[in-house]
Amino acid sequence: MEAVEDTSEKYQGSIVNKLESAIGAENVKTSKGERLLYSHDMAPLPKEAQIAFKLIPDIVVRPRSVEDVAKVVKIAAQEGVPVTPRGASSWGLAGSVTAFGGILVDMMGGMHKILEIDEKNMTITAEAGCSWKQVYDAAWEAGFLLGSYPSSAPSATLAGWISTNGIGVGNYKYGSAGDNIRDMKVVMPDGVIVNTGFKNQSDNMSGYNLTRLITGAEGTLAIICEVTFKLTPRPELLRPLAYEFESLDKINDPLLEITRSRVMPLHMAWSDKNHFDYLRKIGKDPHVNGAAFIVVLEGDKDMVELEEKKVDEICAKHGGKKLSYEVAQHEWDERSYEFRVRQIGVSSVPMDLTVPTYNFGKMTNDLYDLMKSMKMEGAIIGVMCDRNTVMFMPYYIYDSTSLTKSVTSLSFNYKGGDLAKANGGRMLAGFGLFFGSTLKPARGTGYEYMVAIKNALDPKEIMNPGKLLGMKTRFGLPVSAGMLGFGMSAMATVKKLLPGDKNVDQKAHEFEMEELDRERYSQHEVDPLKDKLKK
Repeated sequence: MEAVEDTSEKYQGSIVNKLESAIGAENVKTSKGERLLYSHDMAPLPKEAQIAFKLIPDIVVRPRSVEDVAKVVKIAAQEGVPVTPRGASSWGLAGSVTAFGGILVDMMGGMHKILEIDEKNMTITAEAGCSWKQVYDAAWEAGFLLGSYPSSAPSATLAGWISTNGIGVGNYKYGSAGDNIRDMKVVMPDGVIVNTGFKNQSDNMSGYNLTRLITGAEGTLAIICEVTFKLTPRPELLRPLAYEFESLDKINDPLLEITRSRVMPLHMAWSDKNHFDYLRKIGKDPHVNGAAFIVVLEGDKDMVELEEKKVDEICAKHGGKKLSYEVAQHEWDERSYEFRVRQIGVSSVPMDLTVPTYNFGKMTNDLYDLMKSMKMEGAIIGVMCDRNTVMFMPYYIYDSTSLTKSVTSLSFNYKGGDLAKANGGRMLAGFGLFFGSTLKPARGTGYEYMVAIKNALDPKEIMNPGKLLGMKTRFGLPVSAGMLGFGMSAMATVKKLLPGDKNVDQKAHEFEMEELDRERYSQHEVDPLKDKLKK
């Protein structure tokens, strides 16, 4: 990665001074070390990416209020400097990483408070830097249920998931990220603060729906600062159920039958045998030997028990074995920790693919064939979006110390998207920096109107530029969908020619040896650190 430029002198007397005067010097950071921390999200990026994009921000600000955000954006608009909002960055497509440097707005730094729980109107209002778990737990303690949230709820921030209009836990019954929002307080590209809806009632009226416009915009139209969610009464009973099937594709028929019944689960999810094998290799005992199908019911006790009986009948009819309530509860408790395999010491990169429900089994086998052809290790997990849509979250495992494999493995995501299209679906729930050029073919003629909206609201193109609407390097060179596809296909070809991945077994062995060293050390037999120093 290129040397981190010291921007404190470059901006001294201009932008930095203005920002310090506006929101306080303690909330404006220009040191090399701090800026470098914000140059990636959950996915490790090869250092070569810094050649094409300026991933290291010039300035990091940590606002404490909506007014602070407005002041920052006004200064950026006056100076023509890019502004990139960032939450927990628990995503892997560089959506919250700067493409061209500029100002990065850390929403977690000082905007992570629950502002109000309105029991009369059944709403909760929180700042955008709050985690979803924080808001869910506060609502639950007050006697309410927040309908849906991302599987990464313990870390993911409100604005991050809303900005991708994400799919997650509770989606099947209560809808996606945008379906539970009453109102948002946002800062537009000119620094004006706007309420997108109505705090105490639904936005069912004529006029363009600003909440829906900002939802899924990936921070390219406004910075989300506060969110008001509608809530429902806390259920009398929330019951997870677990069923084991011989293989993941066998879940196709019971899943299809449940979605065509009147049963309305809160959530449905699945994990394949590979996933549980990886967990065993890091010392976990999931008590599942095949593929697991998780169905979570909630509501009045009598209704839950009636629906459970129906789901039992459907799964048994198609060869499913019902597991104990303890196993089901364990899988439900683990819903936010799908990628524990990283504890072995490998990296894992997930992707999101959606296909029609009736193609569940075919898509499953197509993904396994892709992994085999690319000599990759991986597993398939996923969740139900709605009656007609399933979301697969396959992940692959690789050793990030191998640059060649790290770079070429990225093509797995793109080729997975091709499979989704072939099965009547689409790639990704979001686009970010790396797949922005694929929005145009995905949206067709509607894409031009999206660009027109962006140009009208953000004529200086300062709001998270280089994301969602297209891919462009720091030198102004556009990367078309065709160019991206050619490059990804070439990398996939190279990956197929490389030796097969053997990361998990090797890393698991190293993990076991380290655990043994720790155990021996705890018994005062040997100090592994001293042994290494002697060598």
